[in-house]
Amino acid sequence: MSTRTTLEARNGPSAQPQPVAGLGTLIRLIIRRDRVHGPAWVLGIVLLVLVGAASTIGLYNTAEQLQNYADLTSGQAAIKAILGPGYGLENPTQGAVVMDEMALITFIVIALMSIFLMVRHTRADEESGRAELVRAAPVGRLAMLVAASIWLTVLNVLVAVGNAVSMVALGLPAEGSLAFGVAGLGVGLVFMGVAAVAAQLASGGRAATAIAGAALGISYLIRAVGDVGWGWLSWLSPLGWAIGIRAYADERWWVVLPLLALALAMGALAVALSARRDFDAGILPQRPGPARASGLLSTPLGLVFRLQRASLIGWTVGIAIMGLVMGLIADEAQTLAENDSVAELLTPAATGSLTDAYLATMAVMLALAAGGFAVSAALRLRSEESAVRADPVLAGPIGRVRWAAGYVLVAVGGSAVILVVAGLLTGLGTAVSLNDISEVLPVTGAFLAQLPAVFVLIGVTVALMGWVPRWSAIAWAALAFVVIVGLLGDLLQIPHWVRSISPFDHIPLLPAEPMQWLPIVVLTAIGAFLAGIGLVGIRRRDIG
Repeated sequence: MSTRTTLEARNGPSAQPQPVAGLGTLIRLIIRRDRVHGPAWVLGIVLLVLVGAASTIGLYNTAEQLQNYADLTSGQAAIKAILGPGYGLENPTQGAVVMDEMALITFIVIALMSIFLMVRHTRADEESGRAELVRAAPVGRLAMLVAASIWLTVLNVLVAVGNAVSMVALGLPAEGSLAFGVAGLGVGLVFMGVAAVAAQLASGGRAATAIAGAALGISYLIRAVGDVGWGWLSWLSPLGWAIGIRAYADERWWVVLPLLALALAMGALAVALSARRDFDAGILPQRPGPARASGLLSTPLGLVFRLQRASLIGWTVGIAIMGLVMGLIADEAQTLAENDSVAELLTPAATGSLTDAYLATMAVMLALAAGGFAVSAALRLRSEESAVRADPVLAGPIGRVRWAAGYVLVAVGGSAVILVVAGLLTGLGTAVSLNDISEVLPVTGAFLAQLPAVFVLIGVTVALMGWVPRWSAIAWAALAFVVIVGLLGDLLQIPHWVRSISPFDHIPLLPAEPMQWLPIVVLTAIGAFLAGIGLVGIRRRDIG
């Protein structure tokens, strides 16, 4: 009897494990790894919704206040593009106002949770080699993907239940609260599926996150354009479907069906693609490089720029398109001045026009988005070190400080490029909407003025990597903090001393306020100081 026959008699016709073999063990492993990440995401989202909804209810607790809010938002394209169409504001209720203020941003955060965690447990594990160790055991080919999907489904259900219970606890109707929770669940499942597909297409975790993030950004833009003008476009976006459930405004439960259908379709596509690709390889092939490296790659800075080039282009295009759209609707902000109470509410500290206040707000919002690139670019230093790709570089005549400084310079320079391009396109959009070409340079300057605050985020990231590299991911928490403070500070009634921790809180709100050079210089110095401390730490500690 041959060896093969003996094996088949012992193990059956095939020794390959079943596609989902080891599923239970992998689920327990994921729960163990996410014992902090998972609860933090769930509690963070639920608390964000609870505090935001409570603040909104406290601000609009009379019929007159609710009607004033409806008068503010109804018919204003700029507000619809940012917040949504405002269902139920014809006869405004507290629930409808809460949804107008909180629903869209909640759905986006839920989608980001699904994207980050799905990539973390699929493509990122393959890239780091962790998945290869797991697959060496009798684990099925689809087990990791299915385990991650089950875990993320549980997290999304917990978020949905938490959000619904929070709304009911605040005194809002149960049916609308349930609709809000279910809509968020649908969005989370859809972008979980999108991230699973992206993990099969891309060859690296960063690329997978970028693909899924781009899908989320496109979904937001399609919904924004649809809500502003062509309403049918909103029905091409999962975010438009979720908003279309009309929580607290004559709920339409049937919109849950396309969300679930798309989530199932994305999951099925991810499974099909997983079966067609080689392990640790993406469906989209990586373009082979030239036989000889260019002179640019002979320097650490050139190498870092080459590694970050695709990411920089993606972030720049995405943020710049958003700026162009926001600029094209800048003329709508001026019409809000007809309501004196609204104008006072929107420009409490500004000395310029309402349009200038709107543009200043856009500059802050898109600078916060640029902060995402900055943190990601700086953290690439840590990922190169963890993947042992730094060792060959440092084995040559390249010092640690020079090597690490390349990542700092690319993070700062790339952020400056993003802000300048986004500022130019926002200024061009504003010039078109207002028929005033003189708006281009002031708007661009307003964007560029945010760079020192972004530099502080880079400094924090590098300092963490220099002295406590295991905790370098805290940089994302720092970014989340400044985003919440910058976008929801007034809504959540965050104390002023807490807001002042954010570097963006100290940047003058150009073009609505006069230029102040002192905070620009101080923040630049703080960023440089933190980056310098981080470089000293990298020079002193062990690499790897």
